[in-house]
Amino acid sequence: MTGPAGNWEPQPKYQRDLEPGELEELNRLRAWKEKQEREAEAQRLRDHHQQIALEEQQRRVAEHQQNLYAQQQNQQPYPHAQQQYPPQNYAHQQFHGHPQSAYPPPQPFAPIQQVTVNNVKRADCPHLLHLVLTLITCGAWLPVWIIHAIIVAARN
Repeated sequence: MTGPAGNWEPQPKYQRDLEPGELEELNRLRAWKEKQEREAEAQRLRDHHQQIALEEQQRRVAEHQQNLYAQQQNQQPYPHAQQQYPPQNYAHQQFHGHPQSAYPPPQPFAPIQQVTVNNVKRADCPHLLHLVLTLITCGAWLPVWIIHAIIVAARN
């Protein structure tokens, strides 16, 4: 039953001649399967290229945001920063080692960030389920419900 290479070889009683049209049907099925495999591979390739394009676009947007942020950091918010506005008259102020500015120093710009908000609220204690179980068990489930409600209330 096995040949010298260990492969299974069919016995003559399992071999038969193909009926008319069976060979054409087998070839048609083989061609259909190969076509399906080619289409699946092409779809995987398209999906891969779309993913690469999306990642490249996201990288460019992030790089653009970083460049804008760097420009904002390097740019002085007031072009006349050498002059003090309003002009300081230190004669009437107490001097503690450094002059006090009338305006606070300008705050740096924050980078633009994408924010995702997850506002899905799930039920912490399924009261309706506990009520049904309490009614079905004629009140035997009530202590479990109370303990569960206390734990959920303490956690929140």
